[in-house]
Amino acid sequence: MNPAPRHPSTAQTQNQTNERYGTYPVAARNLREDELGGVIFGCKHNTIGECLSKQLFGLPSSHFSYVKNVKPGMPLFLFNYSDRKMHGIYEAASAGKLNIDQFAWSDGGRIKTQFPAQVLISMKTACLPVPESQFQSVISGNYYKPRHFFFELDHEQTRALIFLFKPAPVHDVSNKCHPSKSIQSPIVEAYVNPDGEYASESRTSTSHLDKEASNWDDVTTKEGTEFVNNDHPHINPPHVEQYGEVAVTQKQQDMFVLRQHEAESSKDTVDSASNKSMPQEAQFDATLPTDPSNSTSVGDVCIKDLTSLGQSRGNAELLHIVKELSKRNQAMEKKLSESDKEILFLRESMKDTGRRIQELEYQYEKLQSNYNSLVPLLGSRHDNMEGPSIILMGGYRGSTCLSSLDSFCPTTDRVVPLCSMSSARAYAAAVALKDHLYIFGGGNGSSWYHTVECYRMGSNKWIACPRLKHAKGSLAGTTLNDKIFAIGGGDGSAVFSEVEMFDPALGRWIDNVSMRQKRFAAAAAVLSGTLYVTGGYDGNTYLQSAERYDPREGFWTLLPSMSARRGSHSVAVMGESLFAVGGYDGNSNISTVEIFDPRANSWRIGRSCSIARGYGCAVTMDGNLYFIGGVNDAGETLGTVEVYNERQGWSISGCKSVGKRAFACAITV
Repeated sequence: MNPAPRHPSTAQTQNQTNERYGTYPVAARNLREDELGGVIFGCKHNTIGECLSKQLFGLPSSHFSYVKNVKPGMPLFLFNYSDRKMHGIYEAASAGKLNIDQFAWSDGGRIKTQFPAQVLISMKTACLPVPESQFQSVISGNYYKPRHFFFELDHEQTRALIFLFKPAPVHDVSNKCHPSKSIQSPIVEAYVNPDGEYASESRTSTSHLDKEASNWDDVTTKEGTEFVNNDHPHINPPHVEQYGEVAVTQKQQDMFVLRQHEAESSKDTVDSASNKSMPQEAQFDATLPTDPSNSTSVGDVCIKDLTSLGQSRGNAELLHIVKELSKRNQAMEKKLSESDKEILFLRESMKDTGRRIQELEYQYEKLQSNYNSLVPLLGSRHDNMEGPSIILMGGYRGSTCLSSLDSFCPTTDRVVPLCSMSSARAYAAAVALKDHLYIFGGGNGSSWYHTVECYRMGSNKWIACPRLKHAKGSLAGTTLNDKIFAIGGGDGSAVFSEVEMFDPALGRWIDNVSMRQKRFAAAAAVLSGTLYVTGGYDGNTYLQSAERYDPREGFWTLLPSMSARRGSHSVAVMGESLFAVGGYDGNSNISTVEIFDPRANSWRIGRSCSIARGYGCAVTMDGNLYFIGGVNDAGETLGTVEVYNERQGWSISGCKSVGKRAFACAITV
């Protein structure tokens, strides 16, 4: 379970938004931060140039839930929807952020970008693009439609995808086989030292090479193309070419081309003294070898040819340089071989570490299960509680979702484990009704639930209840007139405005009047016999709006809007007022608090809490408001407990027993 807020949007909205720039997945796999091994970004023919020139990748805001977990150095890939090819291999040069360039891919900056979930990138390995027919099997589990797939990759998928890429050729142009004109400018001889750094030596004296070059035929240049006396064009190669791990200067390259030219000429010329013309064209393509089993590198070939040429020309100085290059090339190959062995060792170590972590997690769950089975023998919950308590249900703790049920007493800073739920559950909603606790919806990080569980506090046992009509998470829940309400939420591809109601007397869920707006990650509470819902995410933006349902009227009424947009926040009732605490506004987590007075029908700004966070739990008990856990802007799961009362305002309590917890449910009993 990734600790970042989930913000699904409808497929229709995404298609409209990305009609020009490409269609992106509308759902996420919800991988945990430690499970995320790589991320695929999207583009089209008309945007790939800007992606690479700005070294910036981006996705719609609904994907920020996992883009924010991108760390520098993480492997990244770029999928082109126009030809359905995957480009790589890139790596993140920054952490994933919102609006690094708020006008990117927006028709010259005339509007704000539709792809604010962004990360700076750099090229890790230049490779040939991979068509979908090749990479589809590697990420087959990510496909949720025939031509649509999730962009989150786990570590195994990332490694498998990297192995599909083949390095792009370093040099792949055809050179005409004619010597270029003699070089009168200083010669720069470049090579690679054993430490992998380039060193160069500049010489201004005229060598034997210069003397021989001065005897070559005159060359005239026209519009960047050179012509020798036989009127055959020759395109100048770059001043320095890179062959394998050896850098070759322009003069050395010219000599290499001349040597090859002489070899070709010897095959086609019957009598060297005759006036028969040389072959019209001979092309030599220099590319990196693609067969790793080939023990002869391009650098070795180049060195051997230069050695042969030096011997034929009697150039002792050139032979000395070639020998030095050969030694350094061998040293580099040795280091490369050692590095490959070390990489293989590290990969095996990572696999072994992963297996050990899984074993420890399994042992922990087994011990937890054994402990929970003994809890009923300790007596009822009232024997273990010291005063009023807060019940904490499920959630997420840094690396895994929780199935736990705990009783937390703030006055003694003590947590008493109770009987665990049947499955791990976060992003859920929970209510208390007649000595029973109900928890419904939510998910485990890979799928959403429609299951409902009921906890009987007297017997410390869980029982299954009738299911919701739809699987959903990040929904709101409350009770009104002895009935349970499941409000809004989303299923990863759609955001709901629907409200389901459970009547224990009927034993089933029925449809109630839907809200006026779709709301994901909203918050709800009941005050004076009326149901209030605030904020949330509608699939496009975070909301300031609030609405109220009065069962005597039978419909929803819009209320004055809050001053701040907020979702993944908490709502609690203190006295005759409604407190909206913290949350996420679409750009960052916030610490502000707004208070709604039903008699004045207006919001006012309250004292801000100490830490900006979303997906915490806010409950009231004994005249105090407790704000527990949550996630901060760095994506860290918090264990902080803040307390508010009207006389002292907010303060951080010294409670440590709760531990890190987010996406949980809290109820006062």
